[in-house]
Amino acid sequence: ITQIHVLQAFGGGLAGGVMRSCTHPLDVLKIRMQLQGGHHSMRKYRGILHGIRTLYVEEGMRGLVRGHNTSQVMGITQGLVQFWSYEQLSVLSRKVSFFKEHTFLRHFICGGVAGCFSCMAAYPFDVVRAHVMAIDCVTERTMVQGFRHVYAMKGWNGFTRGLSISLIETFPLMGFKFLFYKYLNALTMSVQHKNKIDIDGGTLLVNAALAGGAAKIVVYPVDLIKKRIQLEAFKQELGNSRRHPDCPTLLRCIVSTLQHEGVGGFYKGLAPTVVRSMLANAIYFSIYDLFSHQ
Repeated sequence: ITQIHVLQAFGGGLAGGVMRSCTHPLDVLKIRMQLQGGHHSMRKYRGILHGIRTLYVEEGMRGLVRGHNTSQVMGITQGLVQFWSYEQLSVLSRKVSFFKEHTFLRHFICGGVAGCFSCMAAYPFDVVRAHVMAIDCVTERTMVQGFRHVYAMKGWNGFTRGLSISLIETFPLMGFKFLFYKYLNALTMSVQHKNKIDIDGGTLLVNAALAGGAAKIVVYPVDLIKKRIQLEAFKQELGNSRRHPDCPTLLRCIVSTLQHEGVGGFYKGLAPTVVRSMLANAIYFSIYDLFSHQ
C-alpha cells in the first residue's frame, strides 16, 4: 500500500463524511416524501421549503438530523471504498487497449463498478438509516437500536432487503456521475484551451453539481422503488401520512405505484433529491480532485 493509496482512501472517506453532513436534512426530507401517498394537496410534505418547515415545526432540529450518525458511517464507508476502488480500476483499465480508445466508457464502467463495491460495503447502514429517518417523530432510535430492531424484525435478511435493486440503481448512477463530470471537464478544457489543473475551482464545482443532478434524474425512479422495498416490512411504523403502495417485490412495487399514483408517483421527492445530489456531488468531487492529483 503506497502513500497515494492511503490518500485516495482518506480522501474518499472524508468526502463521504462531509457530503453526508452537509446534505442530511435534504436526505431526511427526500425519504419522507418518497414514502407519502395521496395527491399533492393531501401530502404532508409539499416541496422543499414546505417540507423542511413541516419537519422543523413538528420535530424540531432533531427531526432534521434524524439518523445522522448512521448516515455518517455510511457516507465514510461508501466514499472510502468508492474512491479507492475507482482509482485502482482506472489504473487496470488503462492497460486495456479498448478502454484507451474509449475514455468516457472507461469512466462510466469504472465509476459504476466502484459504486457497486461501495454500495455493498455500506448497505446495512443504508437500510438502518432509511428506517431511522422514516419512523414517526415520537419514536427515538439510535443507530445501534436501529440495527437491533431490523434484526429482530427480519433477521440478517433485513440488512440486504432491496440490495439487488440498489445495485441496479448504483451502477448507472455512479457511472453517469463520473462520466458527466469527466465529460464536462473535458468540454471546459476544450473551450477554454486549458489543462485540468488550470480549471478554476468554481467551474469544477459547477461541473460536479451538474453531473450529480443529471445522473440522479436519470435513475431516480429506481431510487424511489428501492426505498419503498427497504421499508416495506416496517410500514406499520411509518404513520398515516407516509402510507405508500405495497412493495414486497420489484414488480409488485412498480405495478402498485402505477395503480395508486400514476407515472408521477415514481418522481415523488425529486426536487430535494436533485438539489441534494448537486450539492453532494460538488462536495464529493472537489475533495476527490484534491486528493487524487489527477
